Amino acid sequence: MMRTKVVNDSTDLVPLLRAFDNKTKKEVFSELLQDWKPMSDILEKYGEEGADALEYFDKMKLVETKWTTSEEGIEGRPQKKYRSYYSAFNINISCPVNEISEIFTVASLNRKEFTKLENDIFQYIGEDGKFGNMVAENFNLSNLALKGLVKRSNKFCYKGLKLSRKD
Repeated sequence: MMRTKVVNDSTDLVPLLRAFDNKTKKEVFSELLQDWKPMSDILEKYGEEGADALEYFDKMKLVETKWTTSEEGIEGRPQKKYRSYYSAFNINISCPVNEISEIFTVASLNRKEFTKLENDIFQYIGEDGKFGNMVAENFNLSNLALKGLVKRSNKFCYKGLKLSRKD
């Protein structure tokens, strides 16, 4: 079945641009386009980097999941299987230049810069979380840039207007 992911929010470009930013992610997604793949196969072939790619795809809702039966699992325990949910993208965005420049800036942060900012925000929001506006102001970011960072990260989520650590 052919499904198309429609992207019409500029901040959705951040995780999409990062979804295929290295060889492992591209190869894992290519395999998921073909058929259902269990986590164990991905771990065996790509290691932790493959598992991280699956987690990222799952967060972005690019993959669908199902559980195997005990017989198909590992040591009699079921495991998750993954398959690509989309086979095409339709990107239709119109936004001001300053907005798209922020989106591309967040998407193009190198791993070291992003990880430092991600860890700083993680420490700042603590266990209880903080309102997004407070976080953006503290780190001298726009709300748009913060939203893009959250979509790129596996550590955070918005719960209403509050930025929280992911459960």
